[in-house]
Amino acid sequence: MLAVVHSSPQKNGNLERMVVRTAEATGYDYRLIRLADLKIGACNGCIRCAHGKRCVQQDDMAPLYNELESAVGLIMGGVNYNGRVNATAHLFLERLYPLYHRNPAFRDKPAAVVAVGGEAPDPAASDIIEYLRDIYFFRIIGTALFTSDNPPCLTCGYGATCPVGIPALHWTREDCEALKHGHGSRFRCFENDPETARACERLGTTLRKSIG
Repeated sequence: MLAVVHSSPQKNGNLERMVVRTAEATGYDYRLIRLADLKIGACNGCIRCAHGKRCVQQDDMAPLYNELESAVGLIMGGVNYNGRVNATAHLFLERLYPLYHRNPAFRDKPAAVVAVGGEAPDPAASDIIEYLRDIYFFRIIGTALFTSDNPPCLTCGYGATCPVGIPALHWTREDCEALKHGHGSRFRCFENDPETARACERLGTTLRKSIG
């Protein structure tokens, strides 16, 4: 079984569809884990997990440890919030710590990283990779990234009128004027970008080969 985890609060959003596309390309059975549906607390720093390799907190992270240990590989998806991976992903990655001690459970286990963002998704991907590779010893086999060009400024109600919003700071005057007058939509679906769709499929194929 392949573990497929993502941190987007949007069910069936770009990130969820991308991790699913990647998982399907592996040909393996998989379990989709939506972190936004779970109650996962922050690590409390007690280090009691060093003995039993399980966290003492009995929240929704507890049943995931066995699944993650037995998974043949991991697909981890995250969202860029303000230039970093969002807090939902960070909590999950932080709470993998019980599986780090003594004989790390994930040493050389293959992991694929998928990231999206209204702006560039690269910072979120980098955060995930550093955690998985440098702390937990996963073997990172590749990434699939997508910029939806849908910053929160498109939905907060102020759009291009906010002087410090992404449209005002980074868009052309023509695009800002179109947004002010309600013309058009900049939101992009990854399926409409052939290269991103191919990247997900390539990533899944690479992961399958890494497992096999």
